Amino acid sequence: MIKEYNAYYNKFVVNLNKLDFLPLFAIRLYLAPVFIMAGLTKYRSFDDTAQWFGNADWGLGLPFASFWVAMVIVAELIGGVALLLGVATRFFGVLLAITMAVAMILVHLKNGWHAITPTDPATNIAQLFGGLGQVSLDNSIQASERLNKAREILQTHGNYDWLTETGNFVVLNNGIEFGMTYFIMLLVLIIYGAGRYISMDFWINKSLPTLK
Repeated sequence: MIKEYNAYYNKFVVNLNKLDFLPLFAIRLYLAPVFIMAGLTKYRSFDDTAQWFGNADWGLGLPFASFWVAMVIVAELIGGVALLLGVATRFFGVLLAITMAVAMILVHLKNGWHAITPTDPATNIAQLFGGLGQVSLDNSIQASERLNKAREILQTHGNYDWLTETGNFVVLNNGIEFGMTYFIMLLVLIIYGAGRYISMDFWINKSLPTLK
C-alpha cells in the first residue's frame, strides 16, 4: 500500500516537474512591469531624483548622486525588459536584488516591515513575536485612531462616497514589505534562471554547442 502510494506520488512529482518553467515565467511577468515603470519614472524625473539622492537634509545624502540614479535606471529599466524577455536573467537578477537591498536599507528599513500600516492589532503579524512586536501593535492602535478621525472629518466636511469611490483610505507606512517580496522573487530567478521554453536564455543556451 505504502509502496503503491509512493510510486504514484513520485510519478505525480515527475509530471509536475515538467511544468517547472511556469512559476519562473510568472515571477518574470510579475516583476518586469514593476521595475520597468520604476526605471521610467526615475528617467522622466532624473533631476528631481538626483536631488533626492544627493540631498543630506531631506534625501539620501549620497555622493555622485547623478551617477547612482543612472545606475539604478539601467538596472531597473533594462533589467525589467530583460526579465520580461528572459535574457541574461541571472545577471540582471543580481543587479536588481542589490538595488532592492540598498533601497530597503537606505529608504524603507527605518519604517519597519509593513508597506501599509495595519490598523487592527488582531491582523498585525507583530503579535506572533510577543513582547518584541509590542511597539508595532501600539502603532496599529494609534494609526487606527488617526485613520478613524480622518474619516470622521472627511465624512463631516466632504463627499465621502465620492472620495472613497475608487478605494478606501489607508495609512501608508512604506516599510520593507514590498522590497523584501521582490528581493525573494529575484533570488528564485538568480538560483533557477528564467525557466525553459518561454525565455531567450533557454533558446540561446540550447543553440550553443555542448562542452565535453
